[in-house]
Amino acid sequence: MRKEELYQVSTLATFQNRGYDGQLSIRRMLEFGNTGFGTFHGLNGEMIVVGGVVYRALGDCTLEAVKDSETTPFATLGFLGKKAPVVLDVYGNLTALKESLDDVIGDQQKLILSQISGVFEKIAIHSVWPQTKPYDELKKIVDDQDIYIYENIEGTLVGVHCPQSAEGFNVLGWHFHFISEDRQIGGHVNGLFAHKIEFIYDEKEVLTIIEA
Repeated sequence: MRKEELYQVSTLATFQNRGYDGQLSIRRMLEFGNTGFGTFHGLNGEMIVVGGVVYRALGDCTLEAVKDSETTPFATLGFLGKKAPVVLDVYGNLTALKESLDDVIGDQQKLILSQISGVFEKIAIHSVWPQTKPYDELKKIVDDQDIYIYENIEGTLVGVHCPQSAEGFNVLGWHFHFISEDRQIGGHVNGLFAHKIEFIYDEKEVLTIIEA
């Protein structure tokens, strides 16, 4: 595995076309990185990968451990090394955070893997309960889920930034999943309000699809 690559299981286009069946084991997936996010077979929760450990956010955004024999239909991950963080005074919402991160990375055509840590004054997240066949379209499934709001919670965003060239393969721009510092709460980020945060990131050269 090359540390300058960002790896992915399947493509966004396939996933959005009801491609929710697991393709790759978690054990095999972890050979390609220590930081990332995704989901599980049948959309059984949101995935957060930090420090080489995989967590599942259940539909109520509580976290549980994951067996490495489970599978994923869609995930993005890579290796994020230890480095000095960039400290940012955002004092704003999710849009303000993205703008602050954009100022740091500069070129919007960069492929970025990152972690953003701090105490979030407010954060809104959701996850997904497991689905059964015949699967509904992704938008309907997500729209049916509850959004949970937490205040003054310490934690980390796992963030990926994809350039225009990744269209059809991954979400363009920034995409974040959250995990609380106590590893009790997590999910896909819908909104937030942040003040001071610490930003660690790696620029990747290429997005590579993992062969199942």
